[in-house]
Amino acid sequence: MNNQILNDHRDDRGFVVNPFEFLSDTGDISNCHAFSIEPGCKRGNHTHPGRNEQVLVLSGSVTVFHNNETTILSAGSPSIFTIPEVTKHTFENNTQKTVVVICWSSERIKNYTGDDTVW
Repeated sequence: MNNQILNDHRDDRGFVVNPFEFLSDTGDISNCHAFSIEPGCKRGNHTHPGRNEQVLVLSGSVTVFHNNETTILSAGSPSIFTIPEVTKHTFENNTQKTVVVICWSSERIKNYTGDDTVW
């Protein structure tokens, strides 16, 4: 059995981890990461010009701001929400509990060589 310790990036908002960082090939799935958002905090306000982002809330509920729209996602009603490439988006926790989310990309622009997150 091999136990790989993930490099978690923690701050006062919560954590971010990439569970696939030790794999050499993930096929069509790329940039998978889990993160938490503490009550009253936000993450995001960025785009991904080289890929889409699919979102699944694992615990709690989160508000997603995208394209001048608002979508509320909840672990109570599990669904995969897809954010198209170059769509600016922000996640906000307006609840009193920590939210846990997992995101990944299933579409990457072929031959894209730039930074795929723009803040």
